[in-house]
Amino acid sequence: MRLQRLMLLFVCTLTICSCAKNPFSTRDNEEPTEPVGTFIPPTSPLIVLENLRFAYAELVIGNFVQCLDSNFTYRFDFLQTLPGDTAWDYRQEVNLTTKMFSAFSADKSRRITIEFTPQVDQPDLVLDTTATLIRSYILSVTDTLGTVKQNFQGIARFDLVEGAFNFWSLRRWEDLHEDLDINSWAEFKNAYR
Repeated sequence: MRLQRLMLLFVCTLTICSCAKNPFSTRDNEEPTEPVGTFIPPTSPLIVLENLRFAYAELVIGNFVQCLDSNFTYRFDFLQTLPGDTAWDYRQEVNLTTKMFSAFSADKSRRITIEFTPQVDQPDLVLDTTATLIRSYILSVTDTLGTVKQNFQGIARFDLVEGAFNFWSLRRWEDLHEDLDINSWAEFKNAYR
């Protein structure tokens, strides 16, 4: 009788152990809670501009923040709505871009696209650890069918620095009106301050 009880206990233990998950096994990775989007390791200044375009198109704030140096400043010639206001810092840039991306994420009917065009008379200046890229741009707010609802145009001067792991980031971004009758990127951003 005692042998039968031990045998029954052994079989029950074996059955329970085979059904239970191994407590010492590794767990599965959790799915990301935020969209990852497209981010290319910024091993050259031009890749930073590509990452900037992707961050705006995909509305991924984490990827946008990775484009910025911690000493980042955004300068502009003027805002038609706020005379005398000509700059803001890293914290303000991240806050307003977060608001902007949240607003566009909540309204699925609008998208942002950006086109950069090199300036023929302003070649890229890339040194060992700094670079200056000057681009004309068109930032378009479109609907889901691609119909342009608003355009913002101007000239952007991007000053970049090379940092840890030889990755580049934006230290200074200067936005200038190309045509005084057309709103620039600064006016687009200012709406979210």
